[in-house]
Amino acid sequence: MTSRVRVSFSCFVFLAGAVAHAQAPAAEDRLAVTPWATRKVSGRDAVLRDVEARAKANSDRVVQDARRIMYDFEVDMYRLVLRVGKRYGMDTAYEIMSESVAEKRLRWLDQAMPTLALSGTEVEKGLALYRRYFETRDDEFSLIELTSDRAVFRRKDYVNAIFHACDTLGLDPVTVNNKVYAGPMTLMLSRAVPGLRHTFLKYDGDGWYEETIALVKPGR
Repeated sequence: MTSRVRVSFSCFVFLAGAVAHAQAPAAEDRLAVTPWATRKVSGRDAVLRDVEARAKANSDRVVQDARRIMYDFEVDMYRLVLRVGKRYGMDTAYEIMSESVAEKRLRWLDQAMPTLALSGTEVEKGLALYRRYFETRDDEFSLIELTSDRAVFRRKDYVNAIFHACDTLGLDPVTVNNKVYAGPMTLMLSRAVPGLRHTFLKYDGDGWYEETIALVKPGR
C-alpha cells in the first residue's frame, strides 16, 4: 500500500465527515419552537413537567438524526473502500481501514490497562475485556457457549451502521467485519491475554452478530 493511498483515505474521511455535518439539518429546523411569552402555566411544577415532556418527545428524533448521519458517513466510507479496492485490491482497502481501527483500540487498551481486573480462564478474561470495550448491556449480549477453549456469544450492534452500509452497497457484513474489525480486536485481546483470537461467525439480523473468542493453540 502506498503513502498516496493513505493520504487519500485520510482526506476522504475528513471530507466525508464535513459533508455529513453540513447536510445535517439545523437543530432549530428540526425542533418546534414554542412562543413561551404567550404560554400560560400554573407554576414551577407545571413548567418543569412541560420541559421534561418536550425533552422526551424530541429525544427519539435527535437519536434518529444522529443515526442517519452515522449511516451516511459509513456508506461514504465503504464507497471509498470499493474505489480503493478497485484500483489496489480489496484486501489492501480493508487493510487500510483495519489499521486505523487497530490504532484506536490499542490506544483505548493503553488507557484502560491500569484499571483492568481480569480474572478466570484466558477465554473468560478475553470475554470480560471485550465486554468492557463495547460496554455491552445485558439486553445486548447473550452467551451461547463457554468452555476453557472458546466463548460463543451474540452481541447487538446498537448503531448497526456497518450492516446498513453493507446492505446499501451489496457487501457481506460478516466478511467486512472479519476483514476490518476482527483483526484489531484480536490484536487488542492478545496484547492483554496472549493466544486469543476474535472471529465473526454470522449476522442474525436487527443488529445481532454471532461471534467467538477462542484460545488458539500454537501452530494453528
